[in-house]
Formats: sequence, structure tokens, C-alpha cells
Amino acid sequence: MAIYNKAFALLREFYLRVPKFSKQYKYLLGERLIGDNIEIIRLIIRVNSERDNKRRIVLLENMCMAIESLIINIRIANELKQLGKESAYLYLSEIVVDLSKQAEGWRKYTPQNS
Repeated sequence: MAIYNKAFALLREFYLRVPKFSKQYKYLLGERLIGDNIEIIRLIIRVNSERDNKRRIVLLENMCMAIESLIINIRIANELKQLGKESAYLYLSEIVVDLSKQAEGWRKYTPQNS
């Protein structure tokens, strides 16, 4: 499952990067980044195991919202100079945008009727 592997790789990146955040941002912003990412992984697992398409669509919408929250928090971390080089922001953003595209594709091809 490509989306799961991508989300897990992103989580690993956050676990490597958040301890390097300054003390001021490590606990609130860092925990939000990790928490949003863990929520995305949980939703991926739930969507994958859900057989009712109506519930699956709701879960996919929740996952898309969690991804949007993650995008916002990555941007905040970048603006606060917590991610290091600009290339780190671009790398993390690329992963999250790919997650978003995969989730949207999943939602698009889920039948509306059960």
C-alpha cells in the first residue's frame, strides 16, 4: 500500500527532525506534526479495512482534512525556521502533497453507493 508507506516514511522524518526543534516549538508544534501524521496512518488503516462505501468516504474526507492540517503545520514549522534548510521544507511538502493526491484519488474512485 503506497499511501501507507509514504505516511510512515513521513512519520519517521518527523521523529528525526522534531527533537532538533527549539524548545519553544518542540512540544506544541512538533507534537502536532507527529500527531497529525499518526492520525493519517490510523485513517489509512481504517479506510482500507472499511467495506461500507459511505463510511469509507467519510473516513477519506477526515483523512484529507488531517493532511491539510499537516500541510499547515509544516508550513508554520518552516516559517519559524524549525525544519533546517529550505530543501527540508520542499522534501516534506512533496511527500505530503503526494499523500494528498493519493487520498483524493482514493476518494474519487470510491463508489458513492454501497
